[in-house]
Amino acid sequence: MLPFPTGYLQMKSEDNQAVLDDYSDVVLYERGQLNPDQHQSTPHNCAATYTLTNVVPEIQKFNIRPWHQYEERIRIRLNSFCCGITYIVTGVTMRGNMISHNNQDHSMVIPENMWSAYCCTDYDRNAPHDVHVHFPSHTALAKNAKEGNSVNEMSVQELENFLKTNLDVDQNLQIFYDNCISPSPLPLYLQHTI
Repeated sequence: MLPFPTGYLQMKSEDNQAVLDDYSDVVLYERGQLNPDQHQSTPHNCAATYTLTNVVPEIQKFNIRPWHQYEERIRIRLNSFCCGITYIVTGVTMRGNMISHNNQDHSMVIPENMWSAYCCTDYDRNAPHDVHVHFPSHTALAKNAKEGNSVNEMSVQELENFLKTNLDVDQNLQIFYDNCISPSPLPLYLQHTI
């Protein structure tokens, strides 16, 4: 891997993305991963989650308690009951709070909310009911705050409605293609009978 160039190019990148200095001397926030390391299967993939393009400023108490616990719960759920490929999409909502570094014009926006959604169409259909209701897709939403930050699990449609109501997004927003509909377990010639 080549080192990041210094000089003019480096100064321009700092105008558009986070740099390590943005997190120095910041007590309230820490680097919260969008794609968590515990969801990776190899050491190389795990290490790749620590890049600055994969992190957002998260309140420490939020990141190490409710959000980390949710990520671990999802890892266990998917490892135990997803039999195929899982697609995970994670995002944030912004409200304009910023971290400025050294009183410069460059600053980072602090997420107001964190959300995450997964889709796994090939899952264990014999899973216990309290697990089965979370397939083929499910989401979570939580405030990036010291208090009132419990993680609320919900359907994909509920999260999409929240995003459409609270963000300037297309009203036809779909987090997953075809709403993560499971393929029918029946052969094609019998699918019309359902």
